Amino acid sequence: MIPAPGGFGAGARSRLLPASVTLRYFGAAVAFHVMAWLALLASAEDLLRFAAYGGLGPALAALHLITLGVLTMTAVGATLQLLPVATRQPVRSLAAVKLAWWLLAPGVALFALGAAAYRPALLGIGAAAVVAALALYGWLLADNLRRARGMKIVVAHGWAALVALALLAAAGLALVAHYEHGLALDRGALAHAHLVLAAYGFMGLLALGLSQFLVPMFALSPAPSARSAYAALGLALAAIALALGALAAHAQHLLAFAALLGLAAALVHVVSLERALRRRLRPALGPAFGLARSAWACLLASLVLAVLMPLGWAPPRATALFGLLVVAGWLLGFLLAMLQRIVPFLATVHAAGGGRGAPLVSSFTPQRPLALHRALHLAALALLLGGVAADAEWLIRTAAAIGLAGALAYAAFFVKVLSLLHKARLKERAQHGLQSAN
Repeated sequence: MIPAPGGFGAGARSRLLPASVTLRYFGAAVAFHVMAWLALLASAEDLLRFAAYGGLGPALAALHLITLGVLTMTAVGATLQLLPVATRQPVRSLAAVKLAWWLLAPGVALFALGAAAYRPALLGIGAAAVVAALALYGWLLADNLRRARGMKIVVAHGWAALVALALLAAAGLALVAHYEHGLALDRGALAHAHLVLAAYGFMGLLALGLSQFLVPMFALSPAPSARSAYAALGLALAAIALALGALAAHAQHLLAFAALLGLAAALVHVVSLERALRRRLRPALGPAFGLARSAWACLLASLVLAVLMPLGWAPPRATALFGLLVVAGWLLGFLLAMLQRIVPFLATVHAAGGGRGAPLVSSFTPQRPLALHRALHLAALALLLGGVAADAEWLIRTAAAIGLAGALAYAAFFVKVLSLLHKARLKERAQHGLQSAN
């Protein structure tokens, strides 16, 4: 059963984390979002070099401010908040959830600073803190999945994402050891495996799994069929496993076939969601779903490019275009779309307090900053892709400036929701005080 926004039952409400805990994850993601565009603005000339050769530098910092700072921070906060609702099991330890944030947020900052300043030792300290946070998160996630009741398809995606997370952490630590201690390894193959495990493994599988829960909840639609969801999951897992094997064996044609399997998985996923959305009860989906659909388009485009690249049929600078489509287009676009629905939704639930009915989600959703962000984000993405395709540094820098403006608009949206929640709680306390006095 999918809970309607603003319609959480008492049982689901009791499994929610305190607002301050969840919102600190989302707040950190919003802050890192701004920092990522700032880092790209300062390193526009480094983007194409990094895509071709990799290595430390501001572009690596900007990439991980997005992947660790925005995507991972959002994923951890969202799953620890929403998965207990789906699985009907509370989080095992609130203290562990708080500790994970205190490890993850400073760890991401240190990692980015070490990468930007070419300081491998600092990068290593940040990486160690991030891995410790993810290990703690992995324990919390595994415990919740183990005790889960219901939402079997979401649970299956959760287990698959957890395995990918473990492999991702191992690959990431190996790369850090290469930078810090000169560990001999095939850096190119390992870096590509790291990308596959991060984008399509951990983050991708979580996005696919949570879509089975979040999209129907916010659209008031039936969930996609279990058959299509399991088919997409099976194809995705086969694609990831085959891609890792192909990278290890340097088998380019096998890598193209893996990407083709991934494209099939993405098509099954997107088509099943669109079919479910056609049967929705909510007349208008809202602009967040427009951003989500642009993200799905980027997912499909990235996999088409992934098929072409190993075969030698891709356009120039395809590696950089692929990275932008995956990270900035698909994952960032989709998570920002969902987050702009999750944050007001949770704020209304927490604003209800004392058992009163929750306010309307629309009353906690400032539309102007979201509309501004949406336009700026899509413009920045288009210019970024155009700048990379044309090898035009000025276009990349312009895109970064526009993206930064969009990130600031998104931050304004988040701050406004916090302000509305604070005012609602003050009003609730004042009314409670008057009732007590009477």
